[in-house]
Amino acid sequence: MKFIIDTYKDTWQYFWQQQLVYIPEEHSLYMDSVVNKIEVELIVNKISLAVSDNIVVGVSGFCGLSKSMKSNNQIPEYKKGCLRVEHNLNYGFAYGINDDDYEYPVYVNVQSGWICIGNPERKGNAVEFINNCVAIIDDDKKFVSLWLKPESLPEI
Repeated sequence: MKFIIDTYKDTWQYFWQQQLVYIPEEHSLYMDSVVNKIEVELIVNKISLAVSDNIVVGVSGFCGLSKSMKSNNQIPEYKKGCLRVEHNLNYGFAYGINDDDYEYPVYVNVQSGWICIGNPERKGNAVEFINNCVAIIDDDKKFVSLWLKPESLPEI
């Protein structure tokens, strides 16, 4: 599967209104509003990226955070836009983004509030596809990292 960044304003306006929330008791992330029509889900570790009309429209799932994940990594510069998925996947199924059972590392910058799932130092093109949800995509249209900033983080 390949990811395409689309920065046309009218493609991202709806998704911009959603808020990402972290629930400490459940160690999970969810969006405060949900899109009704989900075609497939793309899985990064235990985080689900909901896809509708080939556009990533939601983020949710388990993301336990611990002191060992603390870092000073800074989110790269990004533009607002839409994260499209070029795929040939079956409707109604969930698919891992990576090709094997590899789990991406997780980093938390408690000062900035950003969580990075993936490689925070690897370069690529960055798009904020939902409010405080940024994907880094490399020149080959492959996933590099997912940066998430929920409304608040738990004490770690």
